[in-house]
Amino acid sequence: MTTETDLPHELATRRFTASAAIPFPRVAAFLPAILDSIATHDMAVTPAGSGYAVTSPFGAAMLSPRADTLDLFVGTDEATHLNRLKHALTGPIGFIARSEQLSIEWHGDVTGPSLPDDLRVLRVLRVEDVTPRLRRVVFSGRDLGRYDRPDQIHCRLLFQPEGVEEPQWPTLGDDGKIVWPRSGLLSSRVYTIREIDAACGQVTIDFFLHDAPGPATQWAMQARPGRIVGILGPAANGPRRADWYVLAGDETGLPGIARILAGLPHDARGIALVEIGSAGDEQVLRRPAGIELRWLHRGHVAPGLSTRLVEALRICPWPEDVSSAFFWGGCEFHAFRTIYRHLRDEVRLPAARRILYSHWHRSMSEEDIVAAGGEAYLA
Repeated sequence: MTTETDLPHELATRRFTASAAIPFPRVAAFLPAILDSIATHDMAVTPAGSGYAVTSPFGAAMLSPRADTLDLFVGTDEATHLNRLKHALTGPIGFIARSEQLSIEWHGDVTGPSLPDDLRVLRVLRVEDVTPRLRRVVFSGRDLGRYDRPDQIHCRLLFQPEGVEEPQWPTLGDDGKIVWPRSGLLSSRVYTIREIDAACGQVTIDFFLHDAPGPATQWAMQARPGRIVGILGPAANGPRRADWYVLAGDETGLPGIARILAGLPHDARGIALVEIGSAGDEQVLRRPAGIELRWLHRGHVAPGLSTRLVEALRICPWPEDVSSAFFWGGCEFHAFRTIYRHLRDEVRLPAARRILYSHWHRSMSEEDIVAAGGEAYLA
């Protein structure tokens, strides 16, 4: 197992530390996806010796793979950060390698259950329907500066039941796992932060109203001023500097595309492809003059069953040297999987130049996906 003498001095000398040696016979097969998942959650992952160093707002960590074991070491100077850091590692590892039924046992300092340090409480300020299928909710809150990040544009929302004025929130235990309050498990979903004004304490989230409403759609349909939600994060990578941009998504990817377009430099060039139901679902989006915006209408085809987005990407123009291009997308899982393979195998776009998310699954809920693990999510 990795010992403190093998660790960088900056990590080994942290005030609070813990370690775990995970029996993991197929660690080599799962490690690349695990590292990618960790990196999307506001953590930097860099090779360090025979392992990988991780830095985050909550502290530092080290992952050291061996033949049949994965060693973890975490360190922080704040007691409330220790369990958050454990969770930041064990969550992705447990999800990606769900099929391996890993046993993760931590040793070292114990700080007791604590609220996630990134938890903020929001209240609905106003609600409006941007289009017949897209509902915009503007929230108010305090201390939102950590969420004002162009490089981390997603968050997780925790939905409190209607009428709750003194909400109870989950904590993180010494094993890095979620401890739900006595009031029970809270429904939650990941969403794109469409707009944020941290100085004014406002966050805007756009909700696509799915035909088969899950907990988030149901909440959005009933949203009204004063209702309470929690927000965690941020996570999920935003745009990178490029000479040519290709942005693509369905209604669930549209908030991210809109936010990225609004933040691109004035001389940016490229194309944005957005699959929607009909012309009534189009929006006016602020974007550089050099970015072409194409609306792809599904017509009577149900969301998640259309091939319009995939077909449009197959004939999308790319520069001869794709190393200077950048792709960002978000859509339903089956389109996500096809697009991922197209970018990798046909466009041959380097991994560092593409960011693509499966925002939803036409036949599985988030709870189904979490139970199944990474095999139900990865391309």
